[in-house]
Amino acid sequence: MDNTIGQRIKNRRKSLGITQAKIKDLTGISSGNLSEIENGKILPSSAALINLSQALKCSTDYILFGNSLNCENFTSFITQDPKEIELLNYYHSIPLDEQEELLLIAQIKYNKVNRDTQEFEPLSSSMGIQAGSDIA
Repeated sequence: MDNTIGQRIKNRRKSLGITQAKIKDLTGISSGNLSEIENGKILPSSAALINLSQALKCSTDYILFGNSLNCENFTSFITQDPKEIELLNYYHSIPLDEQEELLLIAQIKYNKVNRDTQEFEPLSSSMGIQAGSDIA
């Protein structure tokens, strides 16, 4: 029965045929750390939880609670567009401060495209990005 976080992670990983070594490649979580998580000795950090949900193609709610958005339904939200996948891979492979800069660049492009066609609300307000934040 999947009644702990570690058990849900382990069962999902095995159902997808993903090894602990592959999880390390996908998330940076060492095999030893993953083993401790799967055996219930430690809990994943918030960053590890997010990375695991992406690697295991399920929601963090599923990992944490087991009864929220389940893995099978979550996959319907994952894009199949190769360019979008490539963009997401780039986004997830850069540091958080660089991700914020990339979001600002996307907002600029969005605003440019939509400038003449419609009124728009800045995306930064819905993404938690503060106007005038320092960008290197």
